Amino acid sequence: MISGYAMHGDAISAIEIFEEMEEQTNIKPNSLTFLSLLSACAHSGLVEEGKRLFGKMKQHSVRPNLKHYACLVDVLGRSGSLLEAEELVLSMPICPDGGIWGALLGACKIHDDFITGIRIAKQAIKTDPKNDGYYIVLSDMYSSIGKWKESERAREMMKEQGIEKTTGWSFV
Repeated sequence: MISGYAMHGDAISAIEIFEEMEEQTNIKPNSLTFLSLLSACAHSGLVEEGKRLFGKMKQHSVRPNLKHYACLVDVLGRSGSLLEAEELVLSMPICPDGGIWGALLGACKIHDDFITGIRIAKQAIKTDPKNDGYYIVLSDMYSSIGKWKESERAREMMKEQGIEKTTGWSFV
């Protein structure tokens, strides 16, 4: 039920069911339970609830994985708490993947925080230097603030690494 409410955008009901489950049953929440709750919080703008629920994972002996961290980064990023999201990523006990960096970079773009975005894109490139998307985002962010030489340099770095831009496609 928690997952169903979460998928249909009813974060409040998902949280209420979770709290009932905690208080009135012997059913233990699992990794998927928390993933559903965190996703619901991200899409509903429930920042404090998302942080609280993430904290409850330890109480229930559920170890956060990359998907949980990506959801919390999304919760923080959507709300504009970019520095807090960045601090979370840099302090994670597991190496951030493309989903986590992507959530953080996407939030920087949404909130027009290109300075933070540039710093984060550089960090992402250090952790995954073969990911073409990071170079493209870095180049685009430099362009957004009128730093054309730096934008071109990001594209050149990509070529120097032997990385080609992945061509987009879709089913039409």
